[in-house]
Amino acid sequence: MGDGDANATARNSPDRLAAALTLEAEKWSSGDLLYRPYSACRIDIPAESDGAYVIEAKVKWSALTVDSMREPKYAKSWRRVNDQVFVEQEAGQPIVTLLVACGIPGAASEQESELPLQMTLMDPGLGVGQRSSLLSTFARTLVDELACTGDPVVPAQLLR
Repeated sequence: MGDGDANATARNSPDRLAAALTLEAEKWSSGDLLYRPYSACRIDIPAESDGAYVIEAKVKWSALTVDSMREPKYAKSWRRVNDQVFVEQEAGQPIVTLLVACGIPGAASEQESELPLQMTLMDPGLGVGQRSSLLSTFARTLVDELACTGDPVVPAQLLR
């Protein structure tokens, strides 16, 4: 990340995130659309001028579905990584979002495809490789902690 004193704050540990997300998935029913985002971590890196660069990782259940990724309006901006993973890099913005089909044992059977995990990484200017690595590690950690059914595979390299 470079020189300087970065201040990292773990907002929620992976096990706490998994517990909260599991409860939401178990209560989910088709038609539920709004889920709160959980902040996983925040890193403040002092800038040369006043202020700081901020890197933040968040996760929530998505209102988008895996099937919606085939619709033209989403297919334009979302890239299919594999059958269970989709990534969106907003052009000119320091934001990348990942959708992962993750079934939760005990949730409704359609939850895996209709309620995917949505992870977002916001950063001030990491390189593509750093951004991809950080988001991929975050996603794999949560997928493992949630013990997702369907065994989604989140590759180490998400962005081109």
